Amino acid sequence: ARALGGGVLVGGMLCFSNMYFGLQTGWVTMGSLQSALLGYGMFKVMGPHLLVPFTAKENVVLQTTAVAAATMPLCGGFVGIIPAFRLLSEAGANNTAGSHDDNDNDYGSILEEDSEYNGEPSSSAPIIHLLSSPTALFGWCLALGFFGVFMAPPLRRQTILREKLPFPSGTATAEIIRQLHGLPKEGEGLRSSNRCKKKDDDHNYVDGARDDDDDIEEVELVDETTQLVMANDGQSSGGGEEASLFRRLETPPVVALPDAAAAPPPAWRLLFLSFTFSAAYTLLGFFVPILKNIPIGTYIGLPSLTAWSWTLQPSPSYFGQGLIMGPRTAVSMLLGTVVGWGMLAPMAQAEGWADGPIQDAATGARGWLLWVSLAIMLADSAVSLGLLSAKVLLRSLPSFRVVDMEEELDPAPPDQQITWRTWLPGLILASILCTAVLTPMFDMPVYEPVIAVLFSLLVAVLAVRALGETDLNPVSGIGKVSQLLFAIVSPGNVVANLVAGAVAEAGAISAGDMMQDLQCGHLLKASPKAQFVAQLVGTLASCVMVVAAWTLYSSAYEIPGPEFPAPTALIWLDMARVVSGGGHIATNVMPTAIIAAVIAALLPLVETLLPLSRRRIVPSAMAAAIGMYVTPNWTLPRVAGGLANYAWRRWDQDGAERYMIVVASGFVLGEGLTGIVNAFLKSAGVDWVWCGGCPVGYCSGCP
Repeated sequence: ARALGGGVLVGGMLCFSNMYFGLQTGWVTMGSLQSALLGYGMFKVMGPHLLVPFTAKENVVLQTTAVAAATMPLCGGFVGIIPAFRLLSEAGANNTAGSHDDNDNDYGSILEEDSEYNGEPSSSAPIIHLLSSPTALFGWCLALGFFGVFMAPPLRRQTILREKLPFPSGTATAEIIRQLHGLPKEGEGLRSSNRCKKKDDDHNYVDGARDDDDDIEEVELVDETTQLVMANDGQSSGGGEEASLFRRLETPPVVALPDAAAAPPPAWRLLFLSFTFSAAYTLLGFFVPILKNIPIGTYIGLPSLTAWSWTLQPSPSYFGQGLIMGPRTAVSMLLGTVVGWGMLAPMAQAEGWADGPIQDAATGARGWLLWVSLAIMLADSAVSLGLLSAKVLLRSLPSFRVVDMEEELDPAPPDQQITWRTWLPGLILASILCTAVLTPMFDMPVYEPVIAVLFSLLVAVLAVRALGETDLNPVSGIGKVSQLLFAIVSPGNVVANLVAGAVAEAGAISAGDMMQDLQCGHLLKASPKAQFVAQLVGTLASCVMVVAAWTLYSSAYEIPGPEFPAPTALIWLDMARVVSGGGHIATNVMPTAIIAAVIAALLPLVETLLPLSRRRIVPSAMAAAIGMYVTPNWTLPRVAGGLANYAWRRWDQDGAERYMIVVASGFVLGEGLTGIVNAFLKSAGVDWVWCGGCPVGYCSGCP
């Protein structure tokens, strides 16, 4: 019970933090490593008052609960799908939230465009508006959150016990828990935790995170799974996950913390200091807005740099994300930013192809560039998903089978295993619940949610196998394939298309996260049944917490808006409109998009053909696409963090392995949790204290 309670508490903090970052850039972290660290630290502080010491198996249950709660902003579509619904529900309202500053994102044009699209918003807006109700949002979370959880248990025997797939992030988390609790290593128990393969960018990560988020140098050890989810899916991921656009699971090196008996004081001190610095800077930025985004170009007489968002955003949290992502992802994002915001977008404006305001999502350079990034994501997702499918198919053929298929003895006794009597009825009930909620909520025929759920269950198998082999959950590609399918199932229906993408993504995310947790538990001989219960408890708790987080941020801020642009919402929406036969494609963007897509399609092929030692030199197409659709001010601090990752490893490899993820986690959690305080302050009417240094109309809230 205490492990479940601790998991809900830690997962709640990560849930609010993921909502904060997901709405800003689509970055969502799975948080398994942070959960294990925070859970251990929390119970260590309470150690003198505990009758029974906090054990490694309890930590497995705690991090399983926390991960289920932490990822609901992505699984529930709150970083991409829900904001996209909000854009549809506001169609024709002509930007009812009021005018924006010059530096704000302008969604007015896209809303007007949607209001004329096929009559869709006029008929569906009242239904979509139901999502402004906390009760409806809770029902939406229940519909999406559970069927993927019940899909994972039947895959455990085949993927973990028979094929012994590595599931690198689950293996890495087991290693961290083993070190924290001072457990001895067991020969082959962690055979792959220190030599995990590089991960490909999520053709999802958001995620990023791998928003995961990307691959890092092969010499680095697996450490944490950052789902870059970018809400187009994203990922988004990761981003990944697009935090909806793609979900990429980024796994940096394993943190080599000393044994628990030594209770690493330096690590905990660094965690406290990085958390405190990030929290203090974020709170100070609320009262002195210019600190959040400094227009260096304006100060030195180059206001055009500010207009194109080449500003300095000294965010400790985004620097921490860069530390987690690693150099490959960071440099790939920088490549996308330079090509997109330094070359293509200015070219489009100069040629008159994007004659609206720069930040306008429909007629401006930002909207024009969005189509190029979407083309890259689609091409990368399609090719990468195809390569993964081919690999899975080949591995299933006897002549190509290279793994030892002798089934490993299950360390879990029969009373701790998850039998079909548990998962099968649960899967049926969860699928019925999903259909029963979505059908009246969106006025859909019953067969449409049924098809969406069945398709999600089918592709979840592929997602789990891909995750087990590569640490890559291709939710971005899966979401887009589902949208393509629903262009046939429900032609011309943008709402049904978005719902189908959300269902497919949710199933893949839940099943994948559950399998990573089961791998962690398997290596530490924890009870699968206890983990299953923990996943259900975490998911149910997160249905409440994620609604609270969304309600808080959406009431305090405009979403999408300046502080929380929710960039992956536009990716989802544009994809839905295009495959549904409507929408407006930017002027003369197709030639550039096609060229970009061809290059993006070639990169995974080139990477596959290169030897492992050379693959890290190939840029990540997904990360580059994220660098294009997110404005430069969000990317540059991540790049700084990624380069710091590289420098730290070159300067002090041992110190980097021990403390980098600890410092990065403190930076990320500091701003993520202080963002909750800022939202409450804003809701209470508390305003800025000093607007010194803010150009007229630049800082939100300043005169």
